[in-house]
Amino acid sequence: MKILDFIEKDGEGKYSCYKTKKIILDQNDQDTLDYDDKPALQLNSAQIAESDMSRKETVLINAHMMKLASTPLFSFFLDGSRHVYKVDDIAIGNRIFPFLAGQIVVGCCERKDRDTFKCHSVTRKVLLSLPRNFNYDDDKEANFCRMYCEKINEELEKNVFVQEHGIKIDKILLYPTDGSKDITADKNGYKNSGTAKIQNEMTDEEQLMVAQLCKDNCLDNDHFLIKDGSIEYNSSYSNLSTTEWNQLRSNYKHVVGVSKLFNPDLLRDFKGHRLSKTIANLKPYERTKVYRYPASGSQSEFAMWYLRLRNSNFRETNFSDIIKCEMVLEEKGGVLNTELVDIISANLIREAYPTCYGKDNRWANHLYPVFLTESFCKSNYINQNIILNLF
Repeated sequence: MKILDFIEKDGEGKYSCYKTKKIILDQNDQDTLDYDDKPALQLNSAQIAESDMSRKETVLINAHMMKLASTPLFSFFLDGSRHVYKVDDIAIGNRIFPFLAGQIVVGCCERKDRDTFKCHSVTRKVLLSLPRNFNYDDDKEANFCRMYCEKINEELEKNVFVQEHGIKIDKILLYPTDGSKDITADKNGYKNSGTAKIQNEMTDEEQLMVAQLCKDNCLDNDHFLIKDGSIEYNSSYSNLSTTEWNQLRSNYKHVVGVSKLFNPDLLRDFKGHRLSKTIANLKPYERTKVYRYPASGSQSEFAMWYLRLRNSNFRETNFSDIIKCEMVLEEKGGVLNTELVDIISANLIREAYPTCYGKDNRWANHLYPVFLTESFCKSNYINQNIILNLF
């Protein structure tokens, strides 16, 4: 029996599934719904967050720094990816909601030397995202979802193929359906809310993987981690409890978030001018000053700077080969050591070679080991036809 049939039968009239066309919701193979940036926190002017407080717009990563970076600083590379599917519409009472499913993969690769690049750890989950009204017993959400997930998996295990390949539903997530004007006014509001729950699960798993690396003493001053994308996690967009989430923020001393997609107008410089012009005019191997940026939903602060990776005459736009770099400041009002920022930047420039030109249309601002990690994560997806046929 397929999942939709089981839910209708088990619900004894509480649910009706319409067997509508199944749709893949992913957008052009992008990892996020939009920029990683949170523009709601734009500041009138930014404070410099590095030990060299000199008021200059840019810093060149010189040959000396490049030589110091000849021994790689980065040993670990982490990426998260997700696929989301609309598998049906489900009626609960007199209301109809989208029924979503998703796959998330979070992977970490380790480089021990120039000849060894391998998987360190990987997490894969198959998720259901349903409206909160699905909890018809009004029981505690976590307990209800866990028990109902077990019932679905018991049914799925009757299929020999599913049993042999170890396919199961890892978690049921319930998205909000009331109390938000944005959700009810937008015809896609419920769909976006359900997708956000799956996205939240992916970012939670990213943070949990970083926590495990720290627990295993993998990260230190000589072994840093590159996290693909922003590390500006927001507790409002998490499926974890507030206590669990707060405990994870202490694990980022040796983590650098690197974003290929960013909003160049996010920050203003120390003069109060938008930083976009400075970013666009960066010369090869040049970075902006490091600026302080407050975290949304917590007391944390970030150090943020932009770096041009390549000496290339071919650019689709002035931002094509620029990355945004982020680190968590250990204390409010703290700064990063400028020499550390320069060493990190020199290492990031080195990580851009060789290129993945022809393999990824974002090659110009891609770091090659990050590209390999992305490829590894995508190789761990279950075939989408198999997932859709579960319904």
